[in-house]
Amino acid sequence: MANSRSSDTELLELMASHNDQRAFNTIFDYYWDELYHLAIVKTSCPDLAQDLAHEVFINLWKYRKTIKVKATFSAYLATMLKYGFFRHLAKQDKESVKGDFLAEPYHEEHGFSIMEFNELYDKISQIKSSLPPRCKAIFEMNSFQQMSVEEIATNFKISSSTVRNQLARAREVFKEQLTEDVSLITLLAIFFH
Repeated sequence: MANSRSSDTELLELMASHNDQRAFNTIFDYYWDELYHLAIVKTSCPDLAQDLAHEVFINLWKYRKTIKVKATFSAYLATMLKYGFFRHLAKQDKESVKGDFLAEPYHEEHGFSIMEFNELYDKISQIKSSLPPRCKAIFEMNSFQQMSVEEIATNFKISSSTVRNQLARAREVFKEQLTEDVSLITLLAIFFH
């Protein structure tokens, strides 16, 4: 399958309108390795990485009729993975403070709904598109492709400090735009590991 947005869009449409399992399998086969590798990089735990990647595909099928992809499909899946990792971290935090009177048991309804995820995805896409081109590219390489500062510097033939400055600039733009929502700020912290 060519890694083109139109092919992914066509497959998503088949999944949504015809419940096409073959279209889902094609997407799964094409993106599984990429998503699993990204999960391994984020978690350093193969079992958790596998669970998170599976959760992405389960949610992809479950919410196939409401998913709207505005950037690349690969970036959308990576964002879903990060959202799943965020939920996992939130669940761990809730479980680790069970004795604390402020803590309440974690329930799925306390997590984001797919609608909230889509709103978050839209907001991140909007903020990302407002970044200057070089800053945007560096942010995407670091946050979505998991490239290190040194790898990005080599790719652009610039110094590591320039890359760090561009990431700091992107971080500031995101911080300014997301200051009103605590959950978005927490997710932002995950993006800027």
